[in-house]
Amino acid sequence: MVDLIEHTPEEKKKEPSALVLIVTLVVISLVGAGAGFGMSSMLLDPVGLSVSDPAPEKGKSAGAEGDGNVQEADETPQQPAIEVVDIPTITTNLADPDDAWIRMELALVFEGKADRVMADEIHQDILAYVRTLRLYNLRGGSGYQHLMDDLQERAAIRSKGHVRRVLVRALILE
Repeated sequence: MVDLIEHTPEEKKKEPSALVLIVTLVVISLVGAGAGFGMSSMLLDPVGLSVSDPAPEKGKSAGAEGDGNVQEADETPQQPAIEVVDIPTITTNLADPDDAWIRMELALVFEGKADRVMADEIHQDILAYVRTLRLYNLRGGSGYQHLMDDLQERAAIRSKGHVRRVLVRALILE
C-alpha cells in the first residue's frame, strides 16, 4: 500500500523576477533622492532672499494714494560692520610631548569697530591655552574641531561677544 501512495514533488517557489527587483530599487532611489533634495532645499535656503513686502514704518505710509510722495524702502537689511584683525603668529611648544611645536596664524572677526587692545589680550589668552595642549588632543578632525570651539569660546568670553569668529590662516604641528 505504501507503494500506491504517490509522492508529489514540492512545487518550486517562484522567485521575484529581476524586473520587479529593478523597479523596486528605482522607486526607492527616487524617494530617497526626493527626500534628500527636499531636506537640502529647506536647510540650505538662504535667509533673507524670500520675497515679501516690507511693512511700512509706524507713522509713515509706503506710497499711499494721493500723497504724491513715494518712499522707496531699502530692501536689504543692514548688516553690522565687521572688521578682520590679524593677530601676531603664535609659535610655542605643547605641554606634552616637550619637543612638539605648534605654529598658528590667526585672525579675529570683530563685529563693529575692532579693538586692538582686546585683540592683544585675546592673543595672550590663546597663547596661554595652546601651551596647555597635548599632541593627542589635536589628532584628527574632531581634535581640530575641539581646538576651534575652544578658541571661539575664549575669544567670545574675553571680548564679551564682540568677536564673531576666530579664523585659522595657518596651523603647523611639528
